[in-house]
Amino acid sequence: MKKYLYILILTGLVGISGCKKTLETAPRDTIAAADALSSLTGVNSLLNTVYSNLRGTGYYGQSFKINPDIMADNIYPIPGLNSNRLITNSVNAAGAHMSLWGLYTSGINQVNLVIEATTNLAGAQADKNKILGQAYGLRALFYWDLVKLYGYNPQFIVNGFDKGVPLVLKPTPTLAAVTFPARNTVDEVYKQIELDLLAAESILDNAAGNRYITKTVAQAILSKVYLYWGKYSQAATYADKAIAAAGSTFVSNAAYTSSFYADNNPEAILNIVITSEQSNINESLQSYYAQFPADYGKRQDQTAFDNNSEPKVGYGDFTPTPELLALYETGDIRRGTITTGKKSNVTVNYVRKWVPTNGVNFLQNIPLLRVSELYLIRAEANFRAGSAIGATAQSDLDKIRIRAGLGSVPVSIAAILKERRIELAFEGDRWFDLVRLGLDVPKSTALGTIAPIAYNTDYRILAPIPQADLSVNPNLVKNPGY
Repeated sequence: MKKYLYILILTGLVGISGCKKTLETAPRDTIAAADALSSLTGVNSLLNTVYSNLRGTGYYGQSFKINPDIMADNIYPIPGLNSNRLITNSVNAAGAHMSLWGLYTSGINQVNLVIEATTNLAGAQADKNKILGQAYGLRALFYWDLVKLYGYNPQFIVNGFDKGVPLVLKPTPTLAAVTFPARNTVDEVYKQIELDLLAAESILDNAAGNRYITKTVAQAILSKVYLYWGKYSQAATYADKAIAAAGSTFVSNAAYTSSFYADNNPEAILNIVITSEQSNINESLQSYYAQFPADYGKRQDQTAFDNNSEPKVGYGDFTPTPELLALYETGDIRRGTITTGKKSNVTVNYVRKWVPTNGVNFLQNIPLLRVSELYLIRAEANFRAGSAIGATAQSDLDKIRIRAGLGSVPVSIAAILKERRIELAFEGDRWFDLVRLGLDVPKSTALGTIAPIAYNTDYRILAPIPQADLSVNPNLVKNPGY
């Protein structure tokens, strides 16, 4: 069993791909694992492999961008017209949750190898810092997503169960190095995330653009971490830093809907890059939200959705809930990210945020953070802290609403959270937004009579740790109720 674990831990090292010195060149040639750790060029290659974790269908390439909306109350399966994919997630069946535990045997061990190798290798410190900063940022992101799934929010610990996830900060390069770590507390994990992001911020610049971890990306992620942590002054400060340096565009009213159809969303702080070699057509994010003709990426017309007789690609399984649709005010430009279409000769609502216009279907890059969210983070953080760092909460709320074509409303937490729900709909935020506030997760009436997922009493708030890992590691404590 220990040997089996060792093989899993080294997953990703066997087929590491080589690249030029900079990360702008995609990996091409296979190199040996030992070579990958013997030079900065090789370590850069391994770093590219670490990035590839983000676009997996179990992560931001699909699951982490759709399940938070499915498992809450933003979207639901089209009755009688769905392919039964993710049906159990939509009704929060026991064990039907997001799962990221595999990051321990891929992303986290890989990034720890990058950090250790880069620290020990000779080379210009500036070159090493580019690698180290990205590695710290990626490790922080991995751990933050893990602790959001497997642990309670640090502000709302239930029944004293403060277990987070194991903090593994050293690589496992040999069989003898295999360990069986216990779970750290949620607060300990958040503190490590903070340390990694502060380290990344201190040694990175913004030269790499929005496809890699940069100083601004570290600041943006840290602002959201602080928001979840209840450290509101810090959240406002770091959102303000990221807004000031973003290099991204707060798009206009006229450009809003089309910004989501671009290959690279102009608002993206960090883009998850999807290429033809990496995409899985049948499991792509687009496939779950809409059906459209195979040549839609070239045609880009509404008739492509409406023509029922034309062969289409994608499942088009999920549609916005009545509760979400009711939130859109008259004239809200964001309603344009939802369109109608024909599925089996039935008119349905399709989500268009992930439908292509780059001429190729299923190759839309996925923004992990947008500049609009930074304004909403700053607004909420300033309101809760009673501060006006960078701007007042009212002015940031107005900025989002006026761009949407709406008027000003008095600022309040309810008003800010409403704008978050609409602005970030279909982007994988809803479940986490509710849980970070210790709120029950409501279910749409479109699913029938389903009770909310109660934060303080329902075990399904937390994801289950895989049984295989619990069986192998005697130091792991499972989540309550599983």
